[in-house]
Amino acid sequence: MSKPSTDFVRWSEVVRSMNVDAEALPQSPVPLHVLFGEAVDVARFFEKYYKTQVGEGGVVLRRGLDSVAGRGKGKGARRIGPKTGKEILSIQRAAQEAQTRYLLTVDSAKPDEDPLERGLFLLSEIKAALTYHFDDGVTDAADAQLARVSAAHEADPRSADAVAAALADHAALAATYEKELDGFGGFSAAYIGEAKKVAAALREKPARVATSEATRDAILLRNQLVALLLERIAIVRAAARFVFRDRPEIVREATSEYARKRRAEARRTKESPAETAGG
Repeated sequence: MSKPSTDFVRWSEVVRSMNVDAEALPQSPVPLHVLFGEAVDVARFFEKYYKTQVGEGGVVLRRGLDSVAGRGKGKGARRIGPKTGKEILSIQRAAQEAQTRYLLTVDSAKPDEDPLERGLFLLSEIKAALTYHFDDGVTDAADAQLARVSAAHEADPRSADAVAAALADHAALAATYEKELDGFGGFSAAYIGEAKKVAAALREKPARVATSEATRDAILLRNQLVALLLERIAIVRAAARFVFRDRPEIVREATSEYARKRRAEARRTKESPAETAGG
């Protein structure tokens, strides 16, 4: 494994010093590859709108995020500063590296020795491949299928039975598009067949699932860095909603396009049965 980067070392020390319970860490509301992309977008937004624009005579032409920097009672408000955008990019790089290091520990483990972690890895890969493959700007039956499958497992616990069920459903959907997905962005169609086997193993031996110490440490650090990244992104978005409360078009630039699309698809999926019945 390569030598850790400066970003990785810096933020790893920060999150480890927080001593946050692993169970208390928030889950990313979007796939990690989407989160990492959104982090870059939010950092760019921050740099674009941080400084207040002032015209002749000191007239404020447009408020900036600097108008709330270091002010307010909340921790989030005090964390807004001129370096926030650069820090988000640095944390994003650290989290991306942590994800890679985690995947390397999972890839080196035998599925039979670590079915739960292998199952989580396969589920993440299949979901990411399907999401990106379907994201063509057109909402169709495939998007609706993925939305229904994702919604069915949105609140699932991190248990053997729950992961097995999610694996089976996502693998069944991916099997329909196996040829298109094979080799797509490094995705292997072999993951689909393996997912079905791992799901079966999880159902047969849920009580005997164990993880290697290296994998546990790697995923904990990855999750801690992701939680820190989510926090910083949320701070900027909250500040944007307040500072630009009279400029919704600016606020929209800071929000998650992925989340908006998924909410729209979920609404359409819920509305379609009624529309069909009415037609």
